[in-house]
Amino acid sequence: MSSFLAHRIEVLSDTIFGVAMTTPVYSLLSSRWNATPASFEVVLKSMFHPAVAFGCSFLFSGVFWVSHHRRLALTEARSRRFLFVSFAFLFLIVLLPAPTILWGQDGAEQWTAALYSGHLAAIACVNEGLWIFAILAARSRPWPLAIGPGILAVVFLVATVVSIDQPRLGPLLWLAAILAPVVDARVTRQDL
Repeated sequence: MSSFLAHRIEVLSDTIFGVAMTTPVYSLLSSRWNATPASFEVVLKSMFHPAVAFGCSFLFSGVFWVSHHRRLALTEARSRRFLFVSFAFLFLIVLLPAPTILWGQDGAEQWTAALYSGHLAAIACVNEGLWIFAILAARSRPWPLAIGPGILAVVFLVATVVSIDQPRLGPLLWLAAILAPVVDARVTRQDL
């Protein structure tokens, strides 16, 4: 990939990640509250679940952003296929606020937890595919770099399956996604 095109993809992806990481904060402002003045406690209680959803979305977007930039630093792929799969990844990222806001508003609903988990799983699977493309195109073929993104894919796929039946248990499994960068750093012996 030419350095100009790689730089343009980097700038585009930073913009997309910025939008995806900040848009869900608006769900905090539109939390359900009555037209009558509410106590401070009632207002905070109505904002709790949207705040958790925003925090999760921000954290997971950050994990994907770091993975994406590490992959761009490795990428020597010159194919249009790699470019189109990269756009698919970025498209899934820009859509992330929609399931985040839905889960933040109706977290107890079975379908919202499954939708959010499924969306994260789709992002993680495409991310892992991009890592495999990048590693195959690299001269040294550093396969350990695919372990962290692979862990993310497995965690979110399992969380999706669990969320279908147990919408409150699935989100607890998301916390295992935090381990992916830690395991990745230990296996590859690299900083973030």
